[in-house]
Amino acid sequence: MPETPTNYSPEPQTPSPGEPDSWFRFGTYNLLDLEMPRTPAQWARYELIVTVITEIYRGRAGALAVQEIIGDTRAEAGRVLRMLADDTGLQCNAVPARRSKPVAALASSQPRGRGSLRYHVGMLWTPEIQPVPGGMRAYDGGPDFWHAMLTLRLDAGGPVPVKWAAYHADPFRPRKRFHEAHRVLSAFQDERVPGAVGADWNNISADRRPNGRYYDEDPYTHQHHRKLRYQIKWNPDDPDAKTADRDSTEFLRREPGGLHDIAAVVDVPWTPSCGHWVDEHNRTDDFGLRRIDTIRATAELACVARAHTTHHSPHSEKASDHLPVSSDFALAEIEIAA
Repeated sequence: MPETPTNYSPEPQTPSPGEPDSWFRFGTYNLLDLEMPRTPAQWARYELIVTVITEIYRGRAGALAVQEIIGDTRAEAGRVLRMLADDTGLQCNAVPARRSKPVAALASSQPRGRGSLRYHVGMLWTPEIQPVPGGMRAYDGGPDFWHAMLTLRLDAGGPVPVKWAAYHADPFRPRKRFHEAHRVLSAFQDERVPGAVGADWNNISADRRPNGRYYDEDPYTHQHHRKLRYQIKWNPDDPDAKTADRDSTEFLRREPGGLHDIAAVVDVPWTPSCGHWVDEHNRTDDFGLRRIDTIRATAELACVARAHTTHHSPHSEKASDHLPVSSDFALAEIEIAA
């Protein structure tokens, strides 16, 4: 039986001047170890992050998945997320399932009661958007995740609330990323609930352009460094041959019931999301320029994707080792399965 096509690009159209402002913007942003600022340098970088996020959501309705909120407790990380929400004019409190009071929209790298939590993912959204009571779930790290995943249903004016997720994949173990992909996809198996994940996938996409070629060319072919083993597959018949490991994203993109890379869906020009960073020791990224941050959406939501943007600016280059990425959706046009 042939595979369901995985390119959901709409027919070319010329939107009216006011139409893009009505699209829902969903973004993802790895904040590079963002903890409560204490030093002048930390405050300066924090202010850059605030500036970048504020500009992306100026005059737009939407939500933002964030990774690498730092705090040794969930309460400490919650204070960082709430401060970021306050300073960007966004919201971050929602009511989890089986709870009655709102909490910060966070999921942590380890379950509660197991020592230092350290890394957290979270969600921010614009004030006009309403979180569905009981519609938040934190998938804390442990057996399922190296980092964590958070899902949140938001009522943003479409025919049904949409499920949005923040996720951060395992950077070190290809097999673990593949297993985590199964767990990520399990949260999006109700075809009546469209959804999308904003993530640092720590992986090259396997999604294709309309012509069938990989959207992301293999960036590792001519690389040779000690970190490379976490991103490639070797050919046992040729020890010098190596290819990017795309198993987790290949699994995710498959229909029925897959999650599709919106950059490939709308077929925008390729733009890296990381590789620009130079650290405090004047070291550059060993992996070079590559694209590991993107939005993946269910087929129902991918059908109404209208734009995909990597937000590259002097501020975003200095704010984090990842650039923020966003996709715009015409939520009013979603068609829900009967």
